[in-house]
Order: sequence, then structure tokens, then C-alpha cells
Amino acid sequence: MTLIKSIFMGSAAGIVAVAGAQAADLPTKKAAPVEYVKVCNVGGVTGWTLPGSDTCVKLSGYITGQFEGGNLNTQYNYGSIADAAAAAANTFIPQSAAIAAGLASINTGTPSGLPLDSRLTQRVLIQASSAQNNTTFNRNEFGWTTRANFGFDIASNTAYGPLIGHFDINSEAGNAFDNVNATYLNTGYVTWAGITAGKAQSFYSFTGGGDNWANFASPDQKGFNEPDLIAYTASFGGGFTATIAAQSAGQNGVGGASGGGTDFGAPNYANIGVSPLSPSSITFGGMKWPDFVGALHVKQGWGEAQVSGVIHNVNVYDQAYNTAPFNNVTGSAGCGLSQSLACNAQHEQIGWGVDAGVKVNLPSFGAGDDALITGSYTQSAVWYSGLPDMMWGENGQVNGNGQPMYMQDAFFNPITNSWSKPTAWSVSALIEHHFTPQFYLDLEGSVGQLKWSNQGGGCSFLAVGCATASAGYGALSPSATTWLVGADLGWNPVNNLNFDLELMYQSTNQSTPNGFLGTVYNWGQTNEFFVPGDWHGVSDGFAGRFRVTRYF
Repeated sequence: MTLIKSIFMGSAAGIVAVAGAQAADLPTKKAAPVEYVKVCNVGGVTGWTLPGSDTCVKLSGYITGQFEGGNLNTQYNYGSIADAAAAAANTFIPQSAAIAAGLASINTGTPSGLPLDSRLTQRVLIQASSAQNNTTFNRNEFGWTTRANFGFDIASNTAYGPLIGHFDINSEAGNAFDNVNATYLNTGYVTWAGITAGKAQSFYSFTGGGDNWANFASPDQKGFNEPDLIAYTASFGGGFTATIAAQSAGQNGVGGASGGGTDFGAPNYANIGVSPLSPSSITFGGMKWPDFVGALHVKQGWGEAQVSGVIHNVNVYDQAYNTAPFNNVTGSAGCGLSQSLACNAQHEQIGWGVDAGVKVNLPSFGAGDDALITGSYTQSAVWYSGLPDMMWGENGQVNGNGQPMYMQDAFFNPITNSWSKPTAWSVSALIEHHFTPQFYLDLEGSVGQLKWSNQGGGCSFLAVGCATASAGYGALSPSATTWLVGADLGWNPVNNLNFDLELMYQSTNQSTPNGFLGTVYNWGQTNEFFVPGDWHGVSDGFAGRFRVTRYF
């Protein structure tokens, strides 16, 4: 017993000695506390503060996988008068020889045929054929798209308000129907003391392109296609703000390349080929000055509203008509008059547009419910009308069906040696209803119209009583009307996960172009034939998608 007691006493003494030695090694002052990451909210940017910094950082984005498709109808491309003359020779009707001879005479550019303007324009349509390799059999009706979006915000407080920097990048991989493969800067800008500078949402647009992947009629420079700009916004309290901005002109495009100006929207020539004598020869002459935007906006508990305006510099040229036959034919009312009048091929003017919209919250119908209506009217500034961006941005040629509208800010007619200008407008509405916090439905619709000056009315040169002088008004459809309806059914089973099923339908109806000749069928084949006056002015179709999105 005495031995056991001695062992325990020795062990205890040893433990005390070791503890004393460890205590002697501890610092005599209190250790510095560990600095933890802190949650922050600066100017609406909710993230975390970096240790040793006053900067609030936020990471965000989403990954979406989608499956899309749409119906395919017959394509109609624009051909030349020579195409029509060749096909007319195979047309087995009594007057086929006369038709072929008349078309051949027109195509020579002699004084008798000059008023028809032998360009690749809407004088002649060609139905898609196997020789063009663009029949419905050879086109995609189904496809996939995957997009990854990554956003980064940095914010800090200053004596003049929050200083915020933001950018987000899209990377897309598409296959078949919606074949887009690109990585690009979607937005990237700095805001401070009312100043916004960089690639940002346009202050002209009240809303983006709607809730569907395909867009309704809106100058969608908020959800996509944002311009480069510098702007100043003044706040007056009560939710009222006013903004002035200078932004890049025209189509901004995938990849963020801004400044396309008015040089977009030329007709679809597909595999027929494009000669120098065509509407696509109209060339952007460079940005003389940016587009200037002004906007008044109010946001309160009931919703929000905005009215805005833009002035747009149109600077284009078309030198194709300073060459034969237009510069050496006498008797013309335009280019080549008495062999002394050169084409007035350079054109600069001021285009403009106005936009207005209102969004009303409807909490009595359901939490998060609202209704929105917006509209735009433009002259010589078609991009701001919202029409070019409808559906897949095909200028009314849904899924390649039918033929597109001619979307450009100016058009040159060498017969009258004058430029035509477009007026365009659109009105769109969107209603969102939540059946439950997890299920919602968006309904949207649009209607719009494009009209060209100096284009005359639908008069075929092969029709009895059609005066040749009417051809001088031009070769485009003088007007086109388009409308669109769509729905988006969504389900949020858990936080940050979204399932959507969408469907949209668009129809475009163009009036018969002045001086229209007819349509060629079976183009490029031995049995091709020509039908005088046969105009196909309706382009329509539907598109839908199913998408799964994870947000963070």
C-alpha cells in the first residue's frame, strides 16, 4: 500500500512540474483576436468585407441548360431580275415568251427598263430549293444551349455616396437550333455620385426584352446588348430621378462590340449571292457623335414609370450607283440625268425616338404580381423601336421562315437620286401572376409597324395599267406590321433553382413592294419556273424552350 501511494504522489508531482513548464512558455500579454470576414451592404451590394479593407465584395451569377425548338416553314430569299428572266423561259403559259423578253429587257438597264432598278432587291422572290441547300429538310428545328454567367461587384462608401464597380461575363455553348458559341463581357461599369461609365444598361429602355429567352418588342438594351455609355443621374427625392447620357450608336452585338451604327439589318440573301448593286451596299460611314439620351424615372411603392428620348446620328453612304448603268443612262429622273448628275450617295441626318413605360404592382392579386406596358416611336432610328430584337432578333423572319423586314435607318433609291427614311413603333405588355410562392405565369405580347417614305404602293410591272413612273418610289415594302404573343410558366421548388417552360409566336405581314415582279420556284433546277406577281408577304412561326437554372 505504501508503494502504491508513493507512485501516485510521484505522478502528481510530475504533472505539476510539466504544467508549470508549459505555463512559463505562454505569452505574458493577451493574444490578438482573430479577424473574421464580416457581412456588408453598401449601396445595395450585399457581400462580405475583405479583412483589413473597407471594400464590400459580392460574387453572383447563374448556370442554365436549355432545350429549344421551333417550327420551320418555306424560306423566301431575294433574287435578281436575271433569275426571274431565266425561270420565265421555262414557264409553260401562253405569255411566257413575252414575260421572259420583258424581264430580259428590264435587266439590261436600258432607258425602257431603268425604272425597275436591276439590284438584288424585293423585285423578285425565290422560294428555297435544294439547289440553295436551305429547305425545311436541311434546317434545324431543335437544339441546346448552355450559358454560364459570372458577376463580380466591389463597393465602398465615400463622402459622395457609394463607389461601385461591376462586371459580369457570359459564356455560351450552343448546338443546332440556337447555335451561339461565344464568351463576352455582358456589362462592366463604374458608378459614383450619380455618374455611370462603362458598358451598362441603356437609360433609354424602360425594360429589357421580356421574361422569355426570345424577346418581345422592346429596345432590349437592359437585358442584353447593352451599349457603352457615360451618364449622370440626379435624384430629387420621393423616387424621382433624371438622367442624361451619351451612348454608343446602333447594334452593340455579342462580344460587346459597340458602334455598329446604322449598318445592320440588310435583307437575307442566303445562298443566292450579293452583288455590289444591292441594299446591303449601304455602308456605315463612322460615328460622328454618340447617341444622346434623356430620361425621367420614378419608382415608388405602387410601381415605377419612365419617359425617355434619344437623338441618333445617321451617317451612311452608297457609292455603288456612281458606276454603269446608272451613271450613263439618259432620261432618268435620278442618277445619270443627262449624263451629268452623280448619285447623291452620302447621307447624314438626325434620327430620334421616344419611349415610355409604366409598371404597376398588384399585391391584391398575389405576392409579387405586377403588370407592365411600354412603347417606343422612332424615325430613322429603327433599333430604338424594339422591332429588330423581337423573337430571335431575325427582323420578323421567325426561324428563317418567309422573308425579313428591311431594318435600316436609311435606304438609297438611285432612280430618284434620293434617300428614304423609316418610321417604326412598337407597344408591348407583360403580366406576371404567382399562383403560389413556387409557381408563376408570365403572359406577354407586342405589336409594331415599320413604314418607309418614298416607297409607293404594291404595283407589279407586269400588271395592266401600272405606270413605269411608280417604280421610282423604290423597291422595298412600303410598310410591314408584326405582332407577338408569349407565355412563360415557372417553378421554383427550392431556393436558387428555377424551371421554366416558354412558348412564343410571331407573325409579320409585309405589303407588296412597288414594282414587284413575282416569285421563282425550283430555283437552280431544270424545272424552275416563274409566277408573275406572286408575293409572299407573311413570315410567321413559333419557338419554345425548357430551361433549368441554378443561381448563386
